[in-house]
Amino acid sequence: MAEKVPAASTKESVSPPPPQPIPYLPATVLQNSLLCLAPEPAHLAKAMAVSKRWRSTVHCEKTFGRVFRQAYLGPPPVLGLVSNSKGTPFFTPAAGTRVVGLTPPEEAVSHDEGGRAVKYVYDARHGRVLMDSSDEKALIVWNPLSGGRDIIEMPPDYFLGDGFGGAVICDADHAAGDDCHAARYRVVFAYGGRLAGRRCRTLACVYSSSTKTWGPVASMDGYVSFNFKPTAVLNKAVYWLITKSTGILQLDLETNTLTLFTTPVDLPDFVIFPMADGRLGYAGMMGPFVRVFAVHEIHDSGLATWVDVTTIHLDAMRPDFDEASASEPDSGAEFDEEMVVAALLLARRIAPKEGNIRSIIPPCRACVTDTDNQEYKFAVIRPRVVGFLENPCSVLVQNELGTYMVFIESNEHKRLSQSIHFTTVYPYTSFHTSGMMGMFVRVFIIDETHDNGVATWMDISTIHLDVMRLDFDEVSAS
Repeated sequence: MAEKVPAASTKESVSPPPPQPIPYLPATVLQNSLLCLAPEPAHLAKAMAVSKRWRSTVHCEKTFGRVFRQAYLGPPPVLGLVSNSKGTPFFTPAAGTRVVGLTPPEEAVSHDEGGRAVKYVYDARHGRVLMDSSDEKALIVWNPLSGGRDIIEMPPDYFLGDGFGGAVICDADHAAGDDCHAARYRVVFAYGGRLAGRRCRTLACVYSSSTKTWGPVASMDGYVSFNFKPTAVLNKAVYWLITKSTGILQLDLETNTLTLFTTPVDLPDFVIFPMADGRLGYAGMMGPFVRVFAVHEIHDSGLATWVDVTTIHLDAMRPDFDEASASEPDSGAEFDEEMVVAALLLARRIAPKEGNIRSIIPPCRACVTDTDNQEYKFAVIRPRVVGFLENPCSVLVQNELGTYMVFIESNEHKRLSQSIHFTTVYPYTSFHTSGMMGMFVRVFIIDETHDNGVATWMDISTIHLDVMRLDFDEVSAS
């Protein structure tokens, strides 16, 4: 008699099928998806946190970086404002950018008697910042996003004084989508100097990152003191305002010659800037308006003729602005420029001074009583032009509501920050660059604490976050 076998034993145990590996997005699909991101670096940083594969895609300059910059048909985004003003942060992020922690390099920071950090910025352009060293014996070209910096010795015949101005010029092919952070650059520096016989001269020199040397020195009789306003670069020439805003110094980069010419009006708080049509602009406060001029012709005698371009009414930035009042600068009578200037000069004589800054109290509302600026709910501030932006052509205006970018052609405005501490600002603009996105954790320990509250720290470790991140292959294998 045959032995019965339990039915259960005749069935073979069936193991579940292995899990399907997580499929990759095709390379073209991934790249095209990332190209749809906004140009601010924060968005690409989030994308790189997904996996090593995404990060390597973003890091590839040839297949992504250049294409990304070409695909974005517009100027680099404004990431924030760099300022030399005492008592203000070195870097103030622009609204909505979420860029933080851009601390200047140690070589560029000294401390005053009160222990406060002292730094000086000459220029910020195309992702680089030109700064003075703490001992004023060198220039520093700093890339805030990548952390790189070049230290450049001062040019020939330089001596310490109050006569100096600088600019950093990017030599990248922007139309082709070149990465400004990796491109060659030039530093233009103008300064007072003493040549043979102890004669005082105004000198200028150009440094090339390609040769790492200074070029021939351009010179001009006499000594000028610079206004510490932003530098304008236009049509292969560099322009600086000199003290009291009564003149403009020009360095022609092709002929290597210096020229001094006059401004249209003698008032403080004006800035020079390159206009979209290729002319040099000159903008500042005249009463409750921003007046914009453009140079028409520069004569051999040093006299320049200027034309009036536009008048911008600042009340357009206020919530309770009546659009009807914008049609005419003075809705009740014909606009009399001489009367406004006379009133400004009178106000300057009787008004209290703001530190060492000459003060003009404009005949317009200056007291905040109820605004959406919660940081400065009640404040009294004098509107002023504090800087400019090359592209799009605009001036930066500060009033009691914050700091605004005002477009010259359309007179439209956009608020960049609620901060109202600035006297001069340098907009920091940049696209993503393949060299800026290294993801690290820096570990510091305190080394010494001083009586004035300043502490020195020691860098002890750098941890790369890729060791914590699983790649798609590792997830599939698990």
